[in-house]
Amino acid sequence: MVQSIYVAACYCRLSRDDEQDGTSVSIETQRKILSDYCNTNGFSIYDFYCDDGFTGTNFERPDFTRMLEDMKSGKFNAIIVKDLSRFGRNYIEVGKYIEDIFPENSIRFIAIGDNVDTLQDNMDLDLMLPMKNIFNQFYPADCSRKTRQAFHAKALRGEFIGSVAPYGYKKSAEDKHILEINEETAAVVRRIFEMVAYENCGCNKTAKILASEKILTPNAYNMKCAGKPLGDNRYDWNLTSIQVIIKNREYLGHTINCKKKKLSFKSKRVINQSEEKWIIVENTHPAIISQKLFDDANEQLTIRKRPCKNKEPHMFSGIVKCADCGYALSLTPTNGKPALCCINYKRRGKEFCSAHYIRYDELIHIVYDDIRRQINAVRNDEDKFIKVLSERYGKSNQTDLRKVQKEIQNTEKRIKELDEHFYKLYDDRLNGVISESRFKEMSQRIEQEQSDLTEKLELLRERVGQNEEAAINTELFVQEIKQFFDMTELDKEMLHRLVKKVTVGNKYKKDGKKRQDITIEYRFIGQGV
Repeated sequence: MVQSIYVAACYCRLSRDDEQDGTSVSIETQRKILSDYCNTNGFSIYDFYCDDGFTGTNFERPDFTRMLEDMKSGKFNAIIVKDLSRFGRNYIEVGKYIEDIFPENSIRFIAIGDNVDTLQDNMDLDLMLPMKNIFNQFYPADCSRKTRQAFHAKALRGEFIGSVAPYGYKKSAEDKHILEINEETAAVVRRIFEMVAYENCGCNKTAKILASEKILTPNAYNMKCAGKPLGDNRYDWNLTSIQVIIKNREYLGHTINCKKKKLSFKSKRVINQSEEKWIIVENTHPAIISQKLFDDANEQLTIRKRPCKNKEPHMFSGIVKCADCGYALSLTPTNGKPALCCINYKRRGKEFCSAHYIRYDELIHIVYDDIRRQINAVRNDEDKFIKVLSERYGKSNQTDLRKVQKEIQNTEKRIKELDEHFYKLYDDRLNGVISESRFKEMSQRIEQEQSDLTEKLELLRERVGQNEEAAINTELFVQEIKQFFDMTELDKEMLHRLVKKVTVGNKYKKDGKKRQDITIEYRFIGQGV
């Protein structure tokens, strides 16, 4: 047997999608293949890392994470997989690990079935590896596309495709795509609509009544049906949970699908879709309430809103905050004019915060003037605006950035040279050219320099990333603000699309004059110019 100079981590993975792929094999078979390969080629096996039931489109897998931690601790110097698809199916991430992360950690990577071995200097491998990774990603992408098409077809037919039935309904035992009334919870739904429509109960009051009667919330009820433990918030009905029920047209017997969607097959993130993208098919299942009850309840929601006396909506809701305690500022009519005041102060008194009072029209004027300043800056010299913000948040101008990128290239080149130097040094030791003590001394020097360079490389890349992110965010802000060039007054759409947060400080005196600090934080860029 060949003398082993490598200690290997053997990685296996299998997901439900992979089980449909004719090239995949079980975890047990993968272990056997990896074990045979290591025995034949003189690798010592440190450990097997197996993720059974985890997708290859991302790297959030428990044993993969454990393997990376062991790698950083220096417990092995090689990673072996059956083939590249077992390692991952996201070609960008796979390339990042094989071409950057593993070399930086002096890890030899081997994919047996694809004849990939990073120790070998192979031009064909350099050309084919990206192509193999792209083909491996194509499979889950194609599966995702076909699944979306199937769900879309079901939605158009009015079939229910959600994972959990709406509160008040249950899935039919014969066909899970059909909804049936759950009399236990449907009674609660009817009562909620009647309380809001005819019993002068707002959403908050309705929520308090249900909580006092210890009626399980929709989420807690689903947990109970699934046999899962209920949390302490099992009776925590709130304004939002009541509003969601009141506005839900599914209680009229209509199926509504495609309210949400996954960002992509690579991501677990789910985003809400605008209402025009919903698929609504009417009269697909029994209604719990009548159209009149639905309309009356929703009319009461509108009537019970509290606009200020001049009928202007509170456009700053969710945006304006107290500079000291972080609580929202709520609308407070004062001497016939609407004003904003810290809600923490209003509810709990001066021991917890102060008023942070500001007239509503005054805040509109201040915010509009600042937005106008950003608009004028973009209109007058867009390139200068982008440059100022990119340099402020990216912390480097273009000349400095080019120097950083050049330094990254030189650092990567030096790390690679040190790798080659170490391999030559090891050969010299095996051939008796240098002594063991000399080998240890020189290898420690190489490892220390590599460690320093790797740390430096991470900082340089982080700096480049900050500049790239700053440039992208500035461009996004410019695209948004251009849509409001001709606006002559502040409205809700302009405010919420451009401004992330407005903080209002308390009034104070300086040089005999009353002052108040107002800070405006824009979306994408933070503070403006």
